Amino acid sequence: MKKNGIQTSIDRNQPDYHDIVTLFKIYRSVAWRMQMKISQVKQSFQREYGTDVDSFLESIYQAGLDLNEDTAGIRNRVEAINTSNKYIKLIDESVQLLREYHPQGEKYYWILYYTYMVPHKAENVEMIIDNLEPHFTYITRINKATYYRWRDKALKAVSGILWGFEGESKLLLQEFRDTWIIEE
Repeated sequence: MKKNGIQTSIDRNQPDYHDIVTLFKIYRSVAWRMQMKISQVKQSFQREYGTDVDSFLESIYQAGLDLNEDTAGIRNRVEAINTSNKYIKLIDESVQLLREYHPQGEKYYWILYYTYMVPHKAENVEMIIDNLEPHFTYITRINKATYYRWRDKALKAVSGILWGFEGESKLLLQEFRDTWIIEE
């Protein structure tokens, strides 16, 4: 560990390392499927009730109706949308915290984004590096070893943010492991 308290290397034998790698490997798939589920629920709601979910909820709240006495299953649908978004938002907010407050946050953000979070997976490391280079104009060319070192440090940093909320985060990881397929 350096004098400034920032760990300089990642221990690949630690369980948290494998947890964070697993989480980010399935991020793209989870985000895609959650967006599809949200879209399907919204479309179904539009067909059944003739309005979008947000407008419907606003009218219910203005009328003072209680969703606890829901007989049409509206509450379950709203909760499904909320649950679908909760997990991805936890990861997104952790990455954003890293970006804003970590000394290397901007660099680590772009590495995580192009490696795991961008909607279309890069074909190889060279494509990721090509995408990173406009963000690091002070470097002529990022070599693979540097990319991997930065990626490991970024994972370690965001791991500290996520697993800092250990109970909720471990449940999140377990649900992801039980539900989603890891992209290879």
